[in-house]
Order: sequence, then structure tokens, then C-alpha cells
Amino acid sequence: MKLTMKGDYGLRAMLDMAAYYGQGPVESADIASRQHVPVQYLDQILMALRKEGLVMSVRGPRGVHMLAKPPCQISMAQVMQAIEGYVPPMECLPNPDFCKLSPGCALREVWQKIDAMTQQILASTTIEELAQRHRTESVETMYYI
Repeated sequence: MKLTMKGDYGLRAMLDMAAYYGQGPVESADIASRQHVPVQYLDQILMALRKEGLVMSVRGPRGVHMLAKPPCQISMAQVMQAIEGYVPPMECLPNPDFCKLSPGCALREVWQKIDAMTQQILASTTIEELAQRHRTESVETMYYI
């Protein structure tokens, strides 16, 4: 699986909204600022997430967004599928005719295993798990003099 900036930004936006889950909607500009994502690009990503039923939005000059369901019910796989679709690590996986060596290729078998494991990890990792880990690991260091 190839992760693009679009996928990374989408996951970061979902983590941001998970941090505010249950507290009401969050403004696009605030998400963009906290996650260092250009606002217009974020709006495109949020639109894709909304189409897949992962995000609810209210349009307007100060567009607001929130998770459409609890973060424990949203997997990384769902987010990536909504934003990127299926992106194989190698072109020969979905299209064996792409390479003349595919039918007996030992490398293709390894790529298939890597892809299956990657998809399994993404499907079993929830936005809630990531948000909890993010909160615990992003504790600011205090310096005393």
C-alpha cells in the first residue's frame, strides 16, 4: 500500500475529530491549523469522507464537521478506502497481465502476503485506538529551572 499525503491528511483529520468526539462539530479551519493541512485540500478530503458516511458536515463560511459514528467503529481501512480506494503495493496484484512474469513470479507471492497483512492491520486498527495512543504520546515535556 502506498500512502499519499491525501491519505495521511485524512487520517490526521479523523484523529483530530476523534479528540473532540461527543463535544460537537469542529471547524475546518481549526482542524487544518492543528494538523498543518491546507484548508482547501482538507475540505476535499472531508467531502470524500462524508460521501462514505464517516463524517457529518454542515456547510457554510465556517464549515463544521464531526465523526458520523463513534471512533471505535471506524477503522483505518475504511478511511483509506474512502480517500484513496484500493492502492496495491505493486500493479501486478490487481492486474496480473501487467507483468509477463506474474504467473510464476515468487516476488508477486510476497507482495500478496504483504498486501494481505497490511489490509488486516488497517482493518483491525480503529481511529479510537490511534486517538488514545496519540493523546498519551503527545504529552508536552515540562522543563524546570
